[in-house]
Amino acid sequence: MPNAFPRRFAHRGVAQAAPENTLGAFEATAAMGLEGIELDIRLTRDGVPVVIHDPNLTRLTCGHPTGHSNARVEGLTWDELARVEIPYANHTLGGEPPEGAENEFLALLPERVLGQEFGRDYTATYAQEPRMAKLMRLADFLDWLAASAPASLEAEIEICAGGLARPVFGLLDGHPAARRCIVFSGHPLYIAELQAHAAREGKPAGLRLGANLRRVDGDVLEDMEGMDLFEIGLNPGRFTVEDVRTLRERGVEVLANLMDTPAWWAELVTMGCYGFKTNYAGAFTQWAERQGECPWQK
Repeated sequence: MPNAFPRRFAHRGVAQAAPENTLGAFEATAAMGLEGIELDIRLTRDGVPVVIHDPNLTRLTCGHPTGHSNARVEGLTWDELARVEIPYANHTLGGEPPEGAENEFLALLPERVLGQEFGRDYTATYAQEPRMAKLMRLADFLDWLAASAPASLEAEIEICAGGLARPVFGLLDGHPAARRCIVFSGHPLYIAELQAHAAREGKPAGLRLGANLRRVDGDVLEDMEGMDLFEIGLNPGRFTVEDVRTLRERGVEVLANLMDTPAWWAELVTMGCYGFKTNYAGAFTQWAERQGECPWQK
């Protein structure tokens, strides 16, 4: 078992502690001593980068006692989004990956995709857990990262909509958190937008860029030519130890995508990846500590 374990990036924050992509989930990431956070951003109608994954509010507000919203993020202003409440009830994950969770979709179903734990209705759960969370702007997150999070905590910021390169680079320009951020996307158009903007106008000092390419083959390697990349995201089972070595020789790290199973974890820790995204950072940490000495024990 190697000593150099991959950095743990909490996918949308620690969603066992609070709803995804909210301050509570990010604060829990810092409190657990994890190395990274992955978060998602979109643009409001008035051009404000806001921390949210979905294009609409349906899933996040499902089960709200006064009714959920189907509004689209791009159709609302930040002032309108700032008033939205996200229930804790049935919007947090359990501590262990579900049995048989062989891929990301199964790992998130039923708790996150459907917004509730199996066999528990919203009304009953809300009676026990009435807390609400709020959305936050990217600017708020960056200020929190710089002022309140450990200096070692990194942020992988996923672009989930077009038109974000300019406002995101503007927020990061001169910001003390910029050197701790990796801005990336998994959408070819948004990857191209990031790369073109960086090539044309430069990027904030210290900022790193990434691309979630999911696999390694000749076409992908060809697509990477000429890109400014610190890391690429790759899916479990779609890359090898040799791929990690080859990419590192080219100056590119690998940040592995989701698959939260002990079988994958056992393979992952032998591959030399920079880090990996996980929905179950606590469960992984407990598993890893049972295997032997880990960096976070020092």
